[in-house]
Amino acid sequence: MTMPDPSLDSSMSSFPSISRTVMRGSRMATVISAFAFAFSAVSFYETVMKQPKLDVFVPPVIHYARDSGGDIELFAVPVTIANEGARTGTVLSMQLEVEAMRPGPNGPKSKRYYAAYLGEHPAVDTGTPGRAFAPLSIAGRSSFSDTVRFYPIGNPLPKLVDDAGDYRFTLTVESGLPSKPDLADRLLRKPPQPVAFERTLPWISEQQLGHRRHAIPMHLKEWKPAASTAQ
Repeated sequence: MTMPDPSLDSSMSSFPSISRTVMRGSRMATVISAFAFAFSAVSFYETVMKQPKLDVFVPPVIHYARDSGGDIELFAVPVTIANEGARTGTVLSMQLEVEAMRPGPNGPKSKRYYAAYLGEHPAVDTGTPGRAFAPLSIAGRSSFSDTVRFYPIGNPLPKLVDDAGDYRFTLTVESGLPSKPDLADRLLRKPPQPVAFERTLPWISEQQLGHRRHAIPMHLKEWKPAASTAQ
């Protein structure tokens, strides 16, 4: 009579534990693959598919000036537009609504201005206004910075600013879609949010503004320039 081989019995009894180990390893590989796929999908969205997100920033100091011998008022506003998305964003135009917070006979006054030129207000009238504002193409993860000069929409007279005081500004940036927008462009792209801020005009002089083309700084009411302390 042939006796059973004990080593064969022990080999057979080890099959369930091997099977469980293989199953645990398979589940772990599936989990790792799922995490890798999710990471790749998020990375692809952030670097390729994420819609442009245009954030607009304005510094504490802007300038008020006049052109054409003092008949046309303008605001010179340094602007930075940062694109936090992956796709290119386009700025078609900018508008600035300004409200005089000082109560007048008929209540507060307001007026709208459009982005006409880029660059600081020239102290000397050369007969050429400078670089005209054109639509801006801002690549993904990049920014645009420049001074934008806003001129009145329509009739420049009467002027809004006739005295020192506080003024409220609302800067609106109009963005555009690509020439051939895809479904993501149509569904996910959102326009930039308007930026509201207040600035104070500390003084005004018709002579300085008109004949000397001086640009008067307008700043936050409690803002003071930083100064280094002597050691």
